Amino acid sequence: MQALGLIETRGLLPAIECADVMLKTAQVKLVGRTFVGGGLVTIAVTGDVGAVKASVEAGVTAVKHINHSALVSQHVIPRPHDSLECIIDENADFDEEQPIPIEEQEKASSLGETATELIESIELIESIEMKNENTNLEPMTLENCHKEQVDAFVQKFGLEKSVDVLKSLPVVKLRNLAREYKELDIAGRAISRANKDLLIQKLQGYYEGGNKT
Repeated sequence: MQALGLIETRGLLPAIECADVMLKTAQVKLVGRTFVGGGLVTIAVTGDVGAVKASVEAGVTAVKHINHSALVSQHVIPRPHDSLECIIDENADFDEEQPIPIEEQEKASSLGETATELIESIELIESIEMKNENTNLEPMTLENCHKEQVDAFVQKFGLEKSVDVLKSLPVVKLRNLAREYKELDIAGRAISRANKDLLIQKLQGYYEGGNKT
C-alpha cells in the first residue's frame, strides 16, 4: 500500500468537497470514506508521498473554505502497513494468514452499525419528508425550510438532529427562517447581520428554552 492521506470532517458536504479537490489536485486514488459517528466523516486517499501530501493540503483548504470548524483533523502516513487497507477499504482483500484481531472485528462491527444510522440520517437530511400528526405539512427540504417544518422535525427527531439539519442550510436561508420566529432573541437588522453560528445558537436556544412548537 502506498502513502495514505486522511482528512476527517464534520458533516458530509465538506467531506464530498474535500474528496473532489483531493482527487483533482494530485495523482491519488480514493480509498474510501468512513462514517465515524456524531456526524464525522473520514476521507482516505492513497498514492505517492508527494502527491498525497499535496492532495491533503488542498483538501484541508477546501474544507476550511466551506466552514473552518468543519475540519476535525488531517494526517499523512508515508508507509502504512498493508493490513491497514482492510480497515480503510472494506472491499479490499487481505491475507488469510494475518487475520484481523478480534478487537478490530468488534470495532468494525460497531462502526458498521454507526454508519448505517448515519446513512439513514443523511438520506433524511437530503430529502426530509415529514408530516405533523395534527397538520398537513409540505415536505421539508434544504430548499424549503420554514418554522412549522422545523417545529415538527424537533418534535419527531429531537433537537440534536434538528440542529444538524439547520447547520446544512446557507446563512441566507437561516436568516429568512429566523424572521419567522416572533419570540426569537434576535430580530430586525440584527438578523441581517448575523452569521450562521449566531443564528444556529439563537434557534437552538429557542427550543431549549421550552418554547411550544
